[in-house]
Amino acid sequence: MQSFSRTVLYTLTLGLVPLGAMADDLTALWSYGLVSKRTGEPIIEEGGQHRIDPTIVDYGYNQVVDRKGTVLKPSGRPLHGGEQLVRTDSYVEDANTREYARIVSIMAPIRDAILYDFETMDRDDWTQVTAILTANGIKTKDADRIVPRAILSTDQVWDYVASGKAEGSEVMRYLEEAGLELKCLAFTGFDFTNPEGANHCEDHGFEIGSGIKLP
Repeated sequence: MQSFSRTVLYTLTLGLVPLGAMADDLTALWSYGLVSKRTGEPIIEEGGQHRIDPTIVDYGYNQVVDRKGTVLKPSGRPLHGGEQLVRTDSYVEDANTREYARIVSIMAPIRDAILYDFETMDRDDWTQVTAILTANGIKTKDADRIVPRAILSTDQVWDYVASGKAEGSEVMRYLEEAGLELKCLAFTGFDFTNPEGANHCEDHGFEIGSGIKLP
């Protein structure tokens, strides 16, 4: 995973979407002003980008931290914004902690791409950064209709935002579920049952702990 993560991150930060290309003024972004229906909080904000340093991505030697630098434990919680990876001196023994960092190295560039960098990208860029989702059968099925809280495919998310009619909830559902479905594949010995008693992995046919396939 080390080489793939670095490829994705370098592509976004140094190739397709240079850091300086992103508008400093968030009001220029399609996602400005949208609020999460799940949390009631703004979808984007200053400091919400991840912009993970690709030079520190190294499978087994990373942990996830929040904006304050507090180490985060593996959980089913979606990325909120601003999470980072830090490099550890020694190999991380806990398998789920290793996989959690791997998933953040995958999902953080995807989240940055659609929420903060859409205006500087094209469809090929989006296809490249989401290739690992496609390789794992995540978000490959088109929704019959694009309605509030529809489960959109990767292609439909791009088209939805490009249409200029995006309201955000469908995009956030895509991001949250894609990250969770990677966790279904990667985590072992983890209870994915939510407080309502549902298990997303089981309900959507993802075999827990079966492993993430590389494209």
